[in-house]
Amino acid sequence: MTILEIKNDLHRMVVETEDPEILEQIALLFAALRQEKSLWDKLSEGEKQQIQKGLKDIREGRVKSHEEVRAKVQTILHPV
Repeated sequence: MTILEIKNDLHRMVVETEDPEILEQIALLFAALRQEKSLWDKLSEGEKQQIQKGLKDIREGRVKSHEEVRAKVQTILHPV
């Protein structure tokens, strides 16, 4: 697919979309992708450390399944 074809497809999709949320998300994504700094560079040191800790927890198997977390939340929100 050529650059012109990609641009035409994107233009067509934007023109045909009536959902303002989709258009806002596309605009934000496009703006973020065009910026020189990556999202990582915009994070504070504390945010970077928390992400690194989370990735380490995943690598070391310290994770809970969606079902486990959901069950825990249900017991907190709806105690028997």
